[in-house]
Parts: sequence; structure tokens; C-alpha cells
Amino acid sequence: MFGPGTSPVRRGFGGAVLAVISAGALTLGPTPVAAADRTTVAPPTGAGQAVAAAAPGLYAGGTFTRAGGTAVDRVARWTGTVWSGPGGAPAAGPDGPVTAFTLYQGDLVVGGSFLTAGGVRVNGIARWDGSTWTPLTGPAGTGVMSTPLDFVDALAVFDGDLIVGGQFLQAGGVAVNHVARWDGTRWYPLTGAGGTGVDVAPVSDLAVHDGVLIVAGGFSQAGGLAANRIARWTGQGWSTLGAGFNGEVLALAVFSGALVATGGFTEVDGVPAARIARWDGDTWAALGGGLNAEGRALTVHDGSLVVGGHFTEAGGATVNYLARWSGTAWAGLTGPGGTGTDDTVLCLAVHDGRLVAGGFFATAGGVAVAHVAAWNGASWAALAGPAGAGTDGGVYALHSV
Repeated sequence: MFGPGTSPVRRGFGGAVLAVISAGALTLGPTPVAAADRTTVAPPTGAGQAVAAAAPGLYAGGTFTRAGGTAVDRVARWTGTVWSGPGGAPAAGPDGPVTAFTLYQGDLVVGGSFLTAGGVRVNGIARWDGSTWTPLTGPAGTGVMSTPLDFVDALAVFDGDLIVGGQFLQAGGVAVNHVARWDGTRWYPLTGAGGTGVDVAPVSDLAVHDGVLIVAGGFSQAGGLAANRIARWTGQGWSTLGAGFNGEVLALAVFSGALVATGGFTEVDGVPAARIARWDGDTWAALGGGLNAEGRALTVHDGSLVVGGHFTEAGGATVNYLARWSGTAWAGLTGPGGTGTDDTVLCLAVHDGRLVAGGFFATAGGVAVAHVAAWNGASWAALAGPAGAGTDGGVYALHSV
């Protein structure tokens, strides 16, 4: 996932956050109130059931203001032939970078570092129902941004609740410490016997594996429990997955039943693992020779695990920011004009059977694509409409509806 952090790429985004926030004053949210107990309010009927109200298509988020030549505000929808705003026409969207998507209760939920969406005050997270932007509000406040450095970097649905991770101390006025859940009505913390949330921001990604929520980032404690950059939340408490990592975990995925993590680490459980590793439920293991620089995104396409990031080699082979793992070997994503992309890949998705990558790159497989491209298993193509291809700025998040 993508948000301000320790890597050179993430520090660049941090500058963008400050530039956006400085354009308008950020009114601080209310003083955090005592954490609400989970049993106080039951989730609404159908919570988490993704019957999409948002129009079908591929959604892209980032810092861009044009997609396919069409004016958009940092969120755009690709229909398969043309780019548009999320509602099918140019429309006001978030006023700052968008870094995460998911579906919740039929709506598209958008997270990042923005104060408003469609002119509505939302504080870093908003939902799109196909026609209108609305905030995620509880009795004590709205959204998660209470300082200019706060942001949302990860979204998931677990046990009927929306789970939100990033860099923020409160959500809806409730003290949460960088990870929170929202049941459609109010915000709650993820609390363990020794504390609430995690000790160090950001929470970079979230996944569900073996029926529990997996939380990853740069922290060393979760719920007061020692947990090096990865932990699991059962809905009742926190636990660990081995001894953890020696560096930040930036992305998670499930592949062939195993949990896969990538990031900037070089060891897991004290064993060498070059920036990517798998958890089989009992132990961590490296994936071949791994990556020569940090991984930032994971997905599964056509039976292979696909990773994108800042690396140029996987398993010793030149792959240029994108690679696929068959389960036994690494390979590049190659087209007639070349392999991989010419710059960092930040996000991945599968849409209409094709792999889609987004990031800072201008070309993919030698094809001019402008920050977003699709791969069909044999060649790369731009996502172009009558008015142009790709976007005029970085693509940080992708989601297929």
C-alpha cells in the first residue's frame, strides 16, 4: 500500500500531503473520547455485504487530476473504453491524494490524505454510493484526520466491519492508534489485553487469512503485545505470527492458501528473506531469491502471485518493477517491446481478466501508458479512450468493481 513513510518513494508522497493540506487550514477533530466497547452497538443488518452501488469498472486513485484526458479529482473510473469521474462524468472528488479502496455495504470506500470529497468534509475517508460522497461519522466525530500528517493507507472488510489502517490516533473522535473499525454507525478501536491499536504508524496493509484479520506495517507492538511489523486480530484480541520481520511490511496477499508479505525487510523469524516471504500457518519461508529492493503491492493473476514495487530484480533475474511467482520460480511480465515498467509500481488489481498496474511509470513493456497499464499474459496495453491514455499523475490505488 502507499502512504508517507520511511522509504524514499514514500517520503516523496509525504511532501505532496503537506502541499495539499497547507492549501487550506485543517481544523483539528474533537479530543479523543474513551474507546467504545464492541458490544455497545450491533452492526447493521447486511454490514459488509458488497452489493455494489458504485458503477462497475476499474477505479483508480492517486494525485492525478486528469484521466484519459478527462478532468477528474484524484478518483477515476475506467469502463473498458473510456475514463470518467466515478459517477460517469467529471465530478468533484477528494481534495488530496487517494491511497486505498474497498467495497463496504455496497458503496466504494476511499481513503487517503484529504479533507473533503465532493465538497463534503470527510477527514481522510469517504464513501461513494454511485452518486454522492458521504463521510464516515460516529457520535463523537467524522473520519480519521485530526492533524495534517494523518492519512489512510489500508482498507478491508472483516467480520462485517470496515477496517481502516494508516497513520492516525483517533477515528470519529475515538482513540484507536492507527487502526480502527467502523460498523456503519460508529467507530471502534482494536483493543487487546495490553493496549489499543499499534505503537508505530503507519499500518500499511490489511488482509484476511484463515478467518482472522492480518495487520501489517512498521510497528513493534499491537494491543500492547510485542509484534514485529505484523500481527493478527481475531475480533477479540491480538496475537503474533512468529517473531516477525526486521523491516517494514508494505503489502499482503493470500496465494495458494498461504499468506504472503512484501516490503523492505531482509529477515523474518531470524531467517533471510529478501523482501518477500510466505506464512503457511506455522512458519515463515522465503520465496526463492526474493527481490533486490522493496516490494509495494501484491495480487494473484492467472494462477501466479504478482508483486510490484521499487525492485528491478527477482530471483536474480531482471524484471523491472514487476514480477510473478509461479510457486517455484520468478519471471518477468514481458511484452514484445520489453519487460516490466520504467519506474516504480505502487498498486495492482485484476480487472476483466487482465492484470492492471499503477504507479509512477510512463511505459510498460515498451508501450507508452502514463502511470497505469494492463497486461493480458502476453503483452502490455495502455488504458486509453478517445481523449487520451492513462493519467497525468501517480496512481496509488486500484480496485475492480
